[in-house]
Parts: sequence; structure tokens; C-alpha cells
Amino acid sequence: MDNKTIRFIVSFTLNALIILAGIYLIFVMGNKAYSFGHNIFNEESVTSQADARQVEITLTGSEKSGDIAKILYDKGLVKDETIAHLQIVLSDYKGDFKAGTYQLDTSMKPTEMFEIMSKEQE
Repeated sequence: MDNKTIRFIVSFTLNALIILAGIYLIFVMGNKAYSFGHNIFNEESVTSQADARQVEITLTGSEKSGDIAKILYDKGLVKDETIAHLQIVLSDYKGDFKAGTYQLDTSMKPTEMFEIMSKEQE
């Protein structure tokens, strides 16, 4: 084989490997992006109704959405703090949370918790 043929084979092989690596990266990143979006918009409770446990949380009214997400995560009311933060930011309840003590349970979906925490307490 001459030098030109070897260069063509090497060039063709490298191009094919680069294209395959690009396709693989697009697939992997697309899969991760889909899972992330699915977790944000397809709300799931931490436990079923039968296994639910009551949790009390207190808000002072000065918490930002990230602080509320951390509280919910630390108390075991949500599975992922980052997902909870984005759910708060994207919800209709952002900025509407009221100060008070709330009884929540682990079978509630995040939106149900947000609704409770945004109502005036009696």
C-alpha cells in the first residue's frame, strides 16, 4: 500500500470514530436531559399513602426558593433538592409562601405542599 492509501484509511477511520463519539454523546446527554425534565414535571411523592409519615416544617417568610427546597429535602419530603428548587421556581406558587408551621406528609406531591405553604394560616 502506498502512503496515500494509508492516509485515506486513517482519515476515514478517525472521521468515523469522531462521528460515532458525537452520536453517543448526543444520545447520553439527551437521555440525561429527558430524565431531568421528567423528574421536574412528572411530580412524584416520596412514599405511598399507606407508608406516609407526618412532617412538621416551619417557614419564617424570609426563605428563598432554594432554602425551602433544602428544608423539604432535609425533612424527607422530596427526593432531590435541585429538582424541588426548580419545581418551586417553575410553579405558580413562587414567592407566595407564607410564614407559619405546616403539617405535611411524605405522600404529598410537591405542588400539593406548595399549595398548603402558600395559603394563609388560620
